[in-house]
Amino acid sequence: MTARGGVRVSAPARLSFTLISLDGTSMRRNGIAAMAVDRPGLTAEVRAAADGTTVVSGTAEETTREVTAAVETLRGLWDGPAARVDVTEPLPQHSGFGSKTNTLLAIGHAYGRLCGQKTDLRELAQILGRGRTSGASTGLAEYGGFLVDGGHRNPPEFARAPQDFLRPSRFAREVAPPKPVVRLDFPDWPVLVLLTNGRHLGGQEELDWFQKVTPIPPQESWRTSHLVFMGLAPAVLEQDYEAFCAAVDEITFTGHFKQAQIAFQGEAVTSVLEAGRAEPSVDAIALSVTGPACFAFTQRPEAASVWAEELRRRGLIRDFWFTKANNDGISTTDIDPTRKAVR
Repeated sequence: MTARGGVRVSAPARLSFTLISLDGTSMRRNGIAAMAVDRPGLTAEVRAAADGTTVVSGTAEETTREVTAAVETLRGLWDGPAARVDVTEPLPQHSGFGSKTNTLLAIGHAYGRLCGQKTDLRELAQILGRGRTSGASTGLAEYGGFLVDGGHRNPPEFARAPQDFLRPSRFAREVAPPKPVVRLDFPDWPVLVLLTNGRHLGGQEELDWFQKVTPIPPQESWRTSHLVFMGLAPAVLEQDYEAFCAAVDEITFTGHFKQAQIAFQGEAVTSVLEAGRAEPSVDAIALSVTGPACFAFTQRPEAASVWAEELRRRGLIRDFWFTKANNDGISTTDIDPTRKAVR
């Protein structure tokens, strides 16, 4: 059944605690621990375009090109109409929120509903070339909450040339996004998002950096696995706030790969992380993927807000806000066909 008036879609942002297995000897590579949050969030409206031309508005130039190409790919696959895509609330680009994958999946899912297609998000991610390193954005788009995926199984030739496989998603081999091995509702704990003055890592620079810092020592992958599966995951399940915060800080301040990500950012991020570790109202702090966004946990949000405002006053962060976990993932509703499109 097609949506005659169009489809409104909303999607959460992704915050990542850490990639897990990046050594040259393990049975599986990558894997990630991540969670979905309400803010920042994406909202968009997708309608059939009467003039036969797909037009995307409300996004930065790079995202506009990618969304247009994605809609045209799906249009050819499903014999669908051209579309008008109005993004009323975009996800910040290049900040550690999974903006590209989340945006493509959300709009692709809405376009599928417009066409009367029931879309499987993992299949959609594979069609659009996403999820080749991490299944976080795909899994969180479907389920929300907290998840851990097990990465991809390594073939026999992996051990001979691990750097041929340990690559950012854009440069990775074509594989389906990994499925979550852990998916849990995240407790109603305040999450403080901090936009630092760090820089984006992408494109060829990201590939070069990835190849420089991987593979990591096997014992470091094993230790990270332990922190995730015996630290983060059971603490979320048991709603054990103290154990959860201890695991978050252990990953942030001692995790081998996380330290490499923090080192890439340098003083712009290390100053914020160290300030968070020293602040009594902040119980744990993390860097989402390579950043530059950080996120923290607190049971004293008023005091933590005063602390964050001081960081902003000193120029250490650009912005901050509180949010909560999103335990639902992508949601869509049909638009009344008599209502005019947003402008």
